[in-house]
Amino acid sequence: AVELVAQRPSGPAVRFKTYDDDLAEAEGAVAQVRRLQAAGVPLSEIAILYRTNSQSEAFEQALAGAQIGYLVRGGERFFEREEVKRAMAVILGAARTEKATLTGDLGQDARTVLSREGWSEEPPAPRGAVRERWDALNALVALADEMAQTRGADLDAFHTELRERADAQNAPTVEGVTLSSLHAAKGLEWDAVILVGACEGLLPISLAEGHTAIEEERRLLYVGVTRAREHLIISYARARNAGGRASRKASRFLDGLWPTAHGSRDASRRQSRQSARERSRQSAADFEANNDPRTIALFEELRAWRSQIAKERSRPAYTVFADATLRDIAVVKPTSLPQLSLIHGVGANKLQEYGGQVLALLRDFEAGG
Repeated sequence: AVELVAQRPSGPAVRFKTYDDDLAEAEGAVAQVRRLQAAGVPLSEIAILYRTNSQSEAFEQALAGAQIGYLVRGGERFFEREEVKRAMAVILGAARTEKATLTGDLGQDARTVLSREGWSEEPPAPRGAVRERWDALNALVALADEMAQTRGADLDAFHTELRERADAQNAPTVEGVTLSSLHAAKGLEWDAVILVGACEGLLPISLAEGHTAIEEERRLLYVGVTRAREHLIISYARARNAGGRASRKASRFLDGLWPTAHGSRDASRRQSRQSARERSRQSAADFEANNDPRTIALFEELRAWRSQIAKERSRPAYTVFADATLRDIAVVKPTSLPQLSLIHGVGANKLQEYGGQVLALLRDFEAGG
């Protein structure tokens, strides 16, 4: 008999996530990105995969709101983008006509030239085309820094490198999360994949009719799950809009795997027999196993703050914030009230009552190094 031997050790278990609506799923994906980044996974090694291109909008908005860079795969090729063409033209012009004023430091010279095209040290707040333009220019700056360190090149050599890459369609890496349809992800791999929209109507898509079409949808799901080298998160939303009818169900392709009502009966029975204390212990153990020491330390500081608030107001600690909410805050590390309000368990009243104190604690923690 043939024995298959894995080339990599076993990784973390697959995570299954169910959300109330599409917006909550997008916010949940951002929380997963934050968790993975805190665990040491580079943003460029994280992908959010979906069945149709129309699904990307919510995730673009959520990532931009969290100030996380992203690259939408399947759109224009990098060197065919108008801002990249213009950048190459101004780099060539500067290399030929501004030698007297250039510093000879490729990284600094590239910054000076590309700032005329809209590049800046800090990324822009708006999402969409403005952020994509900045990401493209920033990828050129990063490539210039790399060449300066490894080759000691000047601006003229940098343009030559870009021209050769354009001919070979070898685009520089954009440091951000990849957003891609399952079709566009074929042949690619990432350390972590967040596969969203894993529900009936999307996987398989509602337009798929007949055995052949359904099996093609099954193969697409297989493409998605096998793009992950180590971390895999699969999610879906019960409803399209907030407050809408929760009519969606997990994909039929995941029957027997989804650890909810769509999972095995034995797993459901075991879960129902678990006491609340046992579930709390398991949640704490999972949190410590999947996060770095600094995130865990932040969670403990948040718990200490909560205990102090509860004592001052003579109320149970869980009425301030539940442990699950504090864990999410520690992972996401929001920097503003709007970001904090996106975390499950932070309603309008708690945001008004405790939001300022939580953000102050987070700022002090970050400042403390």
